[in-house]
Amino acid sequence: MNLLSIVVEMVVAFVAVYFIAITLEAPKRTLRYGALGGALGWGVYLGGLSFLDIVGATFLASLFIAWIAHLFARHLKTPVTIYFIPAFIALVPGAGVYQSVYSFINKEYAVAQQHLVLTLQISGAIALAIFIVDSLFGLMARIKASKEKNSPAN
Repeated sequence: MNLLSIVVEMVVAFVAVYFIAITLEAPKRTLRYGALGGALGWGVYLGGLSFLDIVGATFLASLFIAWIAHLFARHLKTPVTIYFIPAFIALVPGAGVYQSVYSFINKEYAVAQQHLVLTLQISGAIALAIFIVDSLFGLMARIKASKEKNSPAN
């Protein structure tokens, strides 16, 4: 995949996430930040595919999206879910769920199992990345609060 196609896909991801955020009724002042997070996350995903498998690339992109969503939330003083939900739409393995069900209906159980396992791995990678980043930001907030509490200026 060349750089031009990655940039084009990122632009498309920006537009898609922007309109998804509108549909989800995100505040107007947060739309471009959420779309930027989704587009950059999609770029990380595409870049990650060049040296990782799909699960690894999804995990890497999810770490990035969760991190940037926390930064935007703190900068704009808004809930982090305003940025999480639209930005992760591009990474959610909806096609894998569809393929699993379709294969199961057609009695192709081995194929259905393969799609289902991959879908669960991708979903787990997204969930694990969110958990890791949330935990790190929570830990940093605790450390900051502890330092402020114990500072000699108080």
